[in-house]
Amino acid sequence: MAGRNRLPAHPLKGGPRGMPPMREGPYARGPGPLPPHPGLVEEIRDGPFGRGPGPLPPHPALIEEKLAAQHQEIQGLLVENQRLAATHVALRQELASAQQELQHMNHMAANMQADKEHHLRELYDKSMKLEADLRANEPMKAELMQLRADNQKMGAIRQEMTA
Repeated sequence: MAGRNRLPAHPLKGGPRGMPPMREGPYARGPGPLPPHPGLVEEIRDGPFGRGPGPLPPHPALIEEKLAAQHQEIQGLLVENQRLAATHVALRQELASAQQELQHMNHMAANMQADKEHHLRELYDKSMKLEADLRANEPMKAELMQLRADNQKMGAIRQEMTA
């Protein structure tokens, strides 16, 4: 059933379903080439290069005028394209310069931040040292106040003795 309604690849007698055999190769026998379709013949005859009725080609002066206008338009487009290309190059250079400046500024900001952090760390370390020194001096301060109080008592006792 799979091969139903199939024809052999190369029919032995004639073309498919009773048609005449096809010509194959330059020395094959059989009917010659088919004549062109009548619609195509009309199209060729009525076309711009045909001999039959149809529009006449434009006058050469009109063609020259159109070509001159197109040439002028192309020249204008070329000038505009060159201007845009120059602007594009200038903008690319400006962008590269701005990116380089931004990179430099980022580097400078990072250096300033590192310096600031280093300075703050030094100040913090110094304040911690001073605070430790202050705590270490607390007992001495209390002892000094005790000695002053003792000194005043002795001075008062001396005045009593001399008086």
